[in-house]
Amino acid sequence: MVSVIKTLTDNQFHIPVAITLASPVAVTSSSPNVKVQVTNLLGGSIGSLTVTADSAKHISSEAIVLSKKPFTSKDSSTYELNFMQAKPVRGFYKIIISAKPSKEDKKLLGLTGAEVEVKVTTQVSIENVEIGVADKDQTTAARTTKVQYPGKASTVFEADYHQKIIVKFQLKDKADGTKMSAHQTFLKLTNQKTNQEIIFVADAASNKFDLDIGSSAGQFGHLSGKYSMELIIGDAVIENPFSWALGEVNLNFPEGQTPKDKGLDRYAKKPEIKHLFREPEKRPAAVVSTVFTFLVLAPVLILVLLWMKIGVNVSNFPMSLSAVGFHLCLAAIFGLYYLYWVELNMFQTVRYLGLLALPTFIFGNRLLSGIASKRKGEKKV
Repeated sequence: MVSVIKTLTDNQFHIPVAITLASPVAVTSSSPNVKVQVTNLLGGSIGSLTVTADSAKHISSEAIVLSKKPFTSKDSSTYELNFMQAKPVRGFYKIIISAKPSKEDKKLLGLTGAEVEVKVTTQVSIENVEIGVADKDQTTAARTTKVQYPGKASTVFEADYHQKIIVKFQLKDKADGTKMSAHQTFLKLTNQKTNQEIIFVADAASNKFDLDIGSSAGQFGHLSGKYSMELIIGDAVIENPFSWALGEVNLNFPEGQTPKDKGLDRYAKKPEIKHLFREPEKRPAAVVSTVFTFLVLAPVLILVLLWMKIGVNVSNFPMSLSAVGFHLCLAAIFGLYYLYWVELNMFQTVRYLGLLALPTFIFGNRLLSGIASKRKGEKKV
């Protein structure tokens, strides 16, 4: 492989050009530059170049944020572009790059249409955070408490299995002040006695948790007690992901229900699985199979009796090696069929039949040839 790459970087015909990203994928206001390297396949310089970003397109919205923007040269193979000057919104971008040598060289391949991907990240702020407890049937309005980041609710919330916990919040992009949502938004509740953690996912569209305590009792293991609430926010384009302790809630579940009673302990030893095979069908009595065997053999017995009655001319049997060998092989084949019926399986039968087939064919062919030649001689006489 190395020898091939070396040949591709030093020959008189074609030299492939590699345009690769030389800076981190994330582009931020503190690190706004996108760096690329334009080299041969071994990373060596290919001379002075003019490198241009033909376009930069937001992958989700397909909005083009810049066009025909030149890179500045840092050294013989590294070039950079201040991507944040185009004021791109957060997200992933695909940059199409082309390079042009100062002196035309037809041997260079891959100077146009190169693609690199970067992402523009941003910092977020969390606002309008409300925590409350409401009845499931919504007969009464939810009692909510506002909390400011990074503070913590001063009171302990009380909730039972007839109620639900509501957490509302808003995420804003600090760069432009627009509202946004995060791909990873979780509410973690931790039992302060057992340290058991239960994590719930928020509605990404509304940035809201609506946790029904009764329907989620199984996940809590029906363990009443005080739980700490923690909000976890993260995303690929968020520079400042955070985990925020919101407060505490005291959950009450019906008494007499434990994980052992309900089979809710997922780490406990599971009962052994015993497979029941289908019972074999009842076989007929031995008398039936015996009678069937006699009926199958009856035609052979009748044949022998008829031969005895009409007489069998054994004198015409040719006493030759081919005749004896053919009939012995034929008898062995019939015996093999019988063994297949009572003992052998199909693969064993086919294997033995293949061994018997060759001598049977040879002896049979010689026997038929001898009979044919004998009859031909009798006709001439």
